[in-house]
Parts: sequence; C-alpha cells; structure tokens
Amino acid sequence: MTTKRKGIQSVEIGMGVLDALVRLGRPSTLTEIAKASEMSVSQAHRYLASFVNTGFLRQDPATTLYDLHSGALRLGLAAMARLDVFEQASKIAQELVDATGRTLQLAVWADLGPTIVRWYPGSPPIYTTLTIGSRLPLTQSATGKVFLAFQNETFVSDVLQRELVRDRTDGPIDIDAIRRQVRRELIAGVDGTTVPGLRALAGPVFNLQGQLVLVVSVIASQAFKADEDPAVRGQLLDACREITHRLGGRWPETA
Repeated sequence: MTTKRKGIQSVEIGMGVLDALVRLGRPSTLTEIAKASEMSVSQAHRYLASFVNTGFLRQDPATTLYDLHSGALRLGLAAMARLDVFEQASKIAQELVDATGRTLQLAVWADLGPTIVRWYPGSPPIYTTLTIGSRLPLTQSATGKVFLAFQNETFVSDVLQRELVRDRTDGPIDIDAIRRQVRRELIAGVDGTTVPGLRALAGPVFNLQGQLVLVVSVIASQAFKADEDPAVRGQLLDACREITHRLGGRWPETA
C-alpha cells in the first residue's frame, strides 16, 4: 500500500482547483469551479486569483469565465514531451500479468495494421507463432477489433479492404456491428479465431486528444478457466484506464 508523503496542504488544494477546471473541459464560472472543487465560492476565488496572478489561469474580462492560460500550457507541453508511452504502460502491464497469470501484449498501429510491439509472458507460458513484430488481423483478433473501433477510419480503410479480400470467410462480416459493440463495451474478445486454442481480450489506451495510441491484450490458453474471463475483463479495463490517465489521456465517459 502506497503511503502519501507529507506535503503542503494549500498546494494540494490549489491543484484540486486546477484539476476541477480541467475536468469541466471548458471556460467556467467561479461557481462551477467551486462546486467541482467541493469548496466554498470564497475559498475557490482566492486560489483562482493566485493562479491568474501566476499565469496559470486567465479570466476573460467580458464574460468573467476562468480558463487555462500560458503557464498551464507550458507545464503541460513539458510533461508531454517527457512522456514515454511504453514506460508508462510497462509497469501496469507487468502488474496485470502478475495478477492474472496470463500473457499480455501491447500493440500499435503501423503501416500494415495492428502490430505487436511488447510481449509479457504469463505462467504457464503460451506457445504461438505470434511475437514482437507480428501483424494482427482487424476482424479476427481482439486487438484488431479495438483498432477497428477507435482508430481513424482513414488509416484503417485500405488495410481493412485488403484483409477482407485476402481472408475470405464463409459469410459477410458486419464491420459496423463490431465497431458499435467495442465502442459500447470498450473491450473486444475472441476465442480461437486468431490462434486455435487461445482466447484474448483487448482494451484501448487514449491520449490527451482522445485518440487511440495503444491496445493492451491479455491472452489465455485452455489452462485458464473461461469462467475467470469476466474478472480479467474488469482488470484489463482498469489497467487501460490507468495507463490512459498516466498519459494525461481522455477516457470515454460512456461506452
């Protein structure tokens, strides 16, 4: 259990005011910020005045609304420049492997589609031809379905068309239905369609602009009971949400 370090309470309260304005997502009134910060209007006003004086916030003289200003922008850009997506994801990924025993992979979008870039073996390990650098199908893998749902359709279109022509199935694939389901549930799953005998669940990681930057997938062989999958599903979503948070990203409010 992590113990909070002793700090300066007024600074922590002040950061709560800034965080409230960020969560509001738009220029806001004093009353709105105070309510979001769970403090009185007079107390919130003192913190807002200090942030205006230091350049972190500005108050529009015409509307009196408060919004982020140049100081906050400089701080945010500096933090983003120092972020390493894989560094932020690695610890959480390993914790998920340790908690579930299942193999985990991270994938990004490359020229040829979803591509595995990190591999964390579980226990017992799984034996598959998939490895770092392997490309995954859009419609037949859990990872691919997440990209299909959340990746820019301009990027996806050509790869999808080539895949549909190359990998002819017994019947038509309802792409829109796949997208709707994954966007609603924020997770995708397959059972044996990518590699026979392996089940997979995959979830998204988003950046500050709400764009998909990474897909996290957990893979299970028949050594893992299928009735444990719902619990792992929840753990995977929590992990994706936490990585998104660490990247300063925007997690969808509704599925």
